[in-house]
Amino acid sequence: DETHETTMFSMVDVRQWKSLLNAPRELWIVYALKILSSYSYFSFALVLVLFLSSEFGMSDVQAGYIYGLYGVTSTAFGVICGWAVDFLGVRWSLLLGAVLGTLARVVLSITRSKLIAIFVLLSALPFAESLGIPVMTIAVKRATNDSNRTFAFSFYYSCMNIAALIAGPAVDICRRVFADGVSFSPALHFSALRMVLVSSAFSTLLSLLVVLLGVREIEVDDHGAIRTFSPNRTNPISHSWHVLRQLQFWRLVLFTLLLMGVGTVFRHLDGTLPKYCTRVFGEGVAFGTLYAINPFIVIWCVPLTGLLFRHVESYDMIVRGSFLAGASPFVMLISGDRIWGVVLFIVLLSFGEVIYSPRVYEYTMQIASRGSEGAYTSLASAPLFSVKLLVGVMSGWLLENFCAENPPPARNTRAMWGAIGFVSFISPVFMLLLRSVIHPASPPTSSSSPSSSSSSSSASVSVSVASDRAFETTNNTRSANNSAKKQLTQTLT
Repeated sequence: DETHETTMFSMVDVRQWKSLLNAPRELWIVYALKILSSYSYFSFALVLVLFLSSEFGMSDVQAGYIYGLYGVTSTAFGVICGWAVDFLGVRWSLLLGAVLGTLARVVLSITRSKLIAIFVLLSALPFAESLGIPVMTIAVKRATNDSNRTFAFSFYYSCMNIAALIAGPAVDICRRVFADGVSFSPALHFSALRMVLVSSAFSTLLSLLVVLLGVREIEVDDHGAIRTFSPNRTNPISHSWHVLRQLQFWRLVLFTLLLMGVGTVFRHLDGTLPKYCTRVFGEGVAFGTLYAINPFIVIWCVPLTGLLFRHVESYDMIVRGSFLAGASPFVMLISGDRIWGVVLFIVLLSFGEVIYSPRVYEYTMQIASRGSEGAYTSLASAPLFSVKLLVGVMSGWLLENFCAENPPPARNTRAMWGAIGFVSFISPVFMLLLRSVIHPASPPTSSSSPSSSSSSSSASVSVSVASDRAFETTNNTRSANNSAKKQLTQTLT
């Protein structure tokens, strides 16, 4: 029996890989884009609060507020641009986001003006990112079908963590190699942190070149055939009203709000951990390498978890993983200021992430109606940025009061991490209590085959699909009537 299970697992593994290798080129272009854009994001986020304090003299609280406002504007642009993404399509959204993102990061790496830096952080950069992260998720959905989508999203998530694994040590290398900075001219001096931002801008520029390789507007049907996909060109108001009337959209809103609690832990990795490490363990501590433990675990474990638990419902996986990730900060409460405590905290957080985070993408795409993926995906990615406000305010206040750079007040880091753990653990508790509201049970099916789990997971949105078809039919009818009116007018003229 054990040999049979091993053989079956190997067959599934090979079959899944073959399905990805035979996928349209857009899937692999998106994987490359995910690595480049994720490196830009993680390397930048890992040094942002340090950059604001060292380059512009901001206090912990001030840097925390800017970090938080950056997240709020990212969320606002993300929700607004969700409708624009549905209108523009994948290709043009990615092109616009890459151009604007490159310019924004270049300006940040050069400017000596605090006002310009804050303006870019709260406008151009979040707008560019809102045209990147949701769009790539949509592209993965359209380049796959039910037979390989779970594995494709798992590998997509691993690509993000490959970039995070590179970003952590890259930050440490920049801080060591460019410790005294780099001078290109007497008026143009780049500190080590600015060199990190330069590398972030270069990665975004490379992503622009990758998009130009040839991203098409396509989708793959259930039989693996590639067909052209036409972006939703309906009136934005009608389109928005259509989405807002869908019950599953509001379930996703509630799900997104609850997910924000556990999302704070991941943002404390780049909003709180760097300053904590340098103040407790010294300036020479390699906090980027400690940070890299997380993506190292995720890279290897996410594809394996995706294969082993591919028949488990996404919502159940999200709740289980959230419990583990939400409880991880309590390790720091127990261990105190110990390096091994930091390592164990990141390890537990990583295994929780392995279980739940990739399924958030898939869960969102399962319930997103066709042609409205931009609105749904932008909402699903909102916790990644919106928690920055909570983390920014929390991080600045907690660091100043419990882990000050120059005490007094006396340091009490156990209390700091205990508060972080309390906020993060709220998410899984409420997701478990409100399961019947967010993810009501699907009607029973007669099939008991492995594929039945996939069909049952999509049963809850069958009504929405029907309404989408009716909506599309109505729009097509209106277009035809308008065209007939124009022809009749021209004939009479």
